[in-house]
Amino acid sequence: MSDPGNPWGNRGGKKPADLDEMILKGLKKLFGSQKPSPVGPSNPKENQTKNVGTLVILGLAAILAYLSVYQIQPGEQGVLLRFGQFHSTASPGLNFLIPLVEKVIKVDVETIRKEQFGIQSAAGFGETTSSSSEGALESLMLTSDLNVIQTSWVAQFKIRDPEMFLFNIENPRAAVRDISESVLRRMVGNRDFNYVLNNREELAISTQKEMQDLLDKYNSGIQIVTVQLLDLNPPDPVRPSFNEVNEAEQDKIRSGNEAQQEANRRIPKAEGTARKTIEEAEGYAIEKINNAQGDVSRFAAIYKEYRNAKDVTRTRLYLEALQEALPKVQEVIVLDQSSKGMVPLINIAASTAIRTAPPVPAPQPISSASNPVPANEGAK
Repeated sequence: MSDPGNPWGNRGGKKPADLDEMILKGLKKLFGSQKPSPVGPSNPKENQTKNVGTLVILGLAAILAYLSVYQIQPGEQGVLLRFGQFHSTASPGLNFLIPLVEKVIKVDVETIRKEQFGIQSAAGFGETTSSSSEGALESLMLTSDLNVIQTSWVAQFKIRDPEMFLFNIENPRAAVRDISESVLRRMVGNRDFNYVLNNREELAISTQKEMQDLLDKYNSGIQIVTVQLLDLNPPDPVRPSFNEVNEAEQDKIRSGNEAQQEANRRIPKAEGTARKTIEEAEGYAIEKINNAQGDVSRFAAIYKEYRNAKDVTRTRLYLEALQEALPKVQEVIVLDQSSKGMVPLINIAASTAIRTAPPVPAPQPISSASNPVPANEGAK
């Protein structure tokens, strides 16, 4: 008797089907029924073996077809290896390969990677970090004037040639770090302390160019995108003194700027005043020269006329001189040689003032209406 609680028990009193029979039925449904061989009756086990072999072959073919197709995402390039040796480079999109013979390595060529120096940051995927002691040591550099400077910088790069990146350098990140540190140390060592502090942009550009030249020389397939100097400071023990020096230097620059501003304000004004004085003097000299030349010409003309008529010219000159001088005379004293006493003074200025004074208005008659006379006064 079958167990009613068993879901796989024999139901309806039927015997459980044989596993081979179940597989055979499935193959018949899949491939159809086999016709009897003309030679004799076919063997069911042989048909079953052939069907299983066909399924295996189809499964292997499907697996090989699946393995022969691969896709490259945008921003990636595929490096195709044939028997472990570089064969070609695949572009983004759907590509094909020979299974078990060829292999593809996908390389991200668009992502910008970075290496930090002298900066303590949390470790992330694909990033390297250093301990505090290592970071402090790599950030200390010696300048050409034997001063120590503390630096921190970032080098950003990306993959330019996937083949070179994969096969020419064993550890590309270590190569970037070593080259960056060695180049920057040499750059700082060839310059003095003040130049390094005041020209970080030029220093970063020179470092990037030389790093790229070395990486190209090694055929690394790496392109340096940028080198950025984040911090340039003296070491911590001498930083307060250095800040005081910087403040004094800034005060010096500020005082110089103020002095230059005052000079720019006063010097043009003084130059303008001097130029004005010079031009006035030149104008005065030209005026005097022209007047003198005019007087000379006038004198020459008068002398020419004088030579032609001496008496007439002398009299005319005498009268012109009196006409010009007499209006300015205030007092005139006439001397008579025959007189023995004091000659009377003729006050020309007073007489001239009397002549030039305005006339005094005549008194107006008093009318009777405005000032009536009393009757008794009229009788008197």
